Amino acid sequence: MAHAHIDIPDLAGQTWLITGATSGVGLETARAASRAGARVILAVRDTERGRQVAAQLPGETRVVEVDLASLESVRRAAGELTGVGGGDAEGRAGGQIGRVAGEKADGEVEQIDVLVNNAGAITPRRCETADGFEMLLGVNVLGPFLLTNLLLPLVRRRVVIVASNAHKSGSFDVDDPHCRRRRWTPAAACSQSKLGDMLWGLALDQRLRDGRAEAAAAGVDVQLTHPGWAATGISNATGNAAIDRVVTGVCSLFAQPAAQAALTTMFAATRPLPPCSYTGPDAMQHLRGMPALIGRSTEASDPAIAERFWEFAAAETATD
Repeated sequence: MAHAHIDIPDLAGQTWLITGATSGVGLETARAASRAGARVILAVRDTERGRQVAAQLPGETRVVEVDLASLESVRRAAGELTGVGGGDAEGRAGGQIGRVAGEKADGEVEQIDVLVNNAGAITPRRCETADGFEMLLGVNVLGPFLLTNLLLPLVRRRVVIVASNAHKSGSFDVDDPHCRRRRWTPAAACSQSKLGDMLWGLALDQRLRDGRAEAAAAGVDVQLTHPGWAATGISNATGNAAIDRVVTGVCSLFAQPAAQAALTTMFAATRPLPPCSYTGPDAMQHLRGMPALIGRSTEASDPAIAERFWEFAAAETATD
């Protein structure tokens, strides 16, 4: 399938923060937003790679270090941007290292128009974050949950959560969410984390609409998106070299390029959509194609389940 495009509006004057923007779908999202005129904050674990990516983008950029496997790192990154705490950051404007437009002299930013929670992880075996969370639940859900809550006072337009149709086979075990007793598998852990993304996104959107959560402006909403099957490095992370080679070969034949997968993120971030819509590719069982509204599981649509998951995530991250 030839690479397709969608119309992206002029984003001049907007500031976008994108996690995981050094590779794959996150990198292509950063490129698309920057080409459309947005100032892009790359919230990344590897700042050296982040600086390399920033140097390739056409517009104003800033690199902020954040390791979603560490709540301390998340709080430090949010502090750099909000002025609560703080730290060092790097920006580029017109090819020069320095503050970007819309950034105060002390490193704070005045606004984030669109916050894209893109970063994610998959591991071949069970491991834990710095805070003792099961890695996929920590990186894919709890880290972004905390980051979003801390940055919400800056957000003026939209929060985008890159989830996955893997949520449809997921379940949340409230008694053993970190798989300390039950059997752990990469697929089950990934599905649980992606269901978690769907649930906290639904709960946050409800809070924004009923006033329990406050952003920088009225009308901020949450959008959930599924990138489809993308040919990225995360696809070959089984830990078995032979299997990884097979997966890479299959991906090269059937998966869509990361730039195509990023169209669903750009669609979710820029289109006038109903609150908390779920979007993804429209073809091949939502594995590839053009962005469209798609269906989610019954569990992922249940406000009561979403509320319970929110309470769990808030307790784990000590979020008010």
